[in-house]
Amino acid sequence: MKDSLIRHGHATQLYIMVIDARDVAELPEVPGVVWMVPDQLALTTREALDLAMIYDLTEFATAIKPLLLLLLLEDTDQAIYLDPDTYVVTPMDELVPAVRDSEAGILLTPHVLEPNPSNETLFSEGHLLYVGMYNLGFCAVDRRAMEFLQWWWGHLATECLHSPMDGLFVDQKWIDIGSVLFHATAWRHYGYNVGIGNLHERVVETDAEGPYIAKNGDRLRLFHFHAFNPNNPDELSSKFVNRSNGEVRLETPAIKALCHEYAASVLENQKLVQALVTQPYAFNVDTAGHLISRRMRTVYRQALLAGAKDLPSPFVAEDATAYAAWRKASWRSVTKDLLSDAAKSARLALPDEYVRFKKRFPKAARIARQRSLTRSGLWE
Repeated sequence: MKDSLIRHGHATQLYIMVIDARDVAELPEVPGVVWMVPDQLALTTREALDLAMIYDLTEFATAIKPLLLLLLLEDTDQAIYLDPDTYVVTPMDELVPAVRDSEAGILLTPHVLEPNPSNETLFSEGHLLYVGMYNLGFCAVDRRAMEFLQWWWGHLATECLHSPMDGLFVDQKWIDIGSVLFHATAWRHYGYNVGIGNLHERVVETDAEGPYIAKNGDRLRLFHFHAFNPNNPDELSSKFVNRSNGEVRLETPAIKALCHEYAASVLENQKLVQALVTQPYAFNVDTAGHLISRRMRTVYRQALLAGAKDLPSPFVAEDATAYAAWRKASWRSVTKDLLSDAAKSARLALPDEYVRFKKRFPKAARIARQRSLTRSGLWE
């Protein structure tokens, strides 16, 4: 990303947050990059460690996004977020003016810009009910967005969950709400946040000036790779496959050339930060080396939400004995959480039976609901 930004005339500073680093001094010096760590955000060290415990890697990295943007806006008029797997293809000449001219200083890119009546593409319109309307691998804000970012953080501090049964897909479903409440602009430029999920409406061709969208001539600005393996640049995604022939085919020669260009850049930059990219995620295990399960994270989160004080942290060596005792004693809560999920699944999978259960055992149904609802109304 850094090289592509500089190559296309964007000499603005690139800030990269490394969520499992404690000190920027641990990170290798890379020209043009300012490393950041969670302790630089509006969080205490303990608050950052609690986030690392209640969330997995993806959830944690996503949750702190609004805090990072708020921090950057202290020293700049506009801040732009890009996922690590986005690639600048051509100069983003219209971006700064688009943020400036937006209604509320919030610029978002929808996953798709056109109806898809056939639903025969890789991602149907129904898929958007799961992941949300906006692809938040990109967003741009200015200082008018402060209230929006605080609101967003208010949810992501405890509700940045990948939990289909609760209707949550980390940060994205919240923005379906926030975009309306805070008058965000859904940017209809076809060249931003292009990727495997919307190539069906954005066929990419190339001419002497570079790649463009064949439909309307918009220049391809940002391509968002997903599950891309730079060692296999002829496959656009190692995760999503075409339904008809079992493998993803590159849509056009322009996309194929882009994949090879991006793969070469990724492999070259991996050499610069080899020690960093080969390290396992630091918050997958506690200080004793025990893997932290999803259930354990959920129970810890529920304890914090219930107001528990002085919970021992799995990532602080001095807390190791106390955390081991808490971990051993938490099996009842883990079992309860498992049963709660089973009840929630049964409610969704067997709606008629659940209605009959409520009628026959109203008190039991009321207690189950009270114990399974969070303050946001989500079934826990």
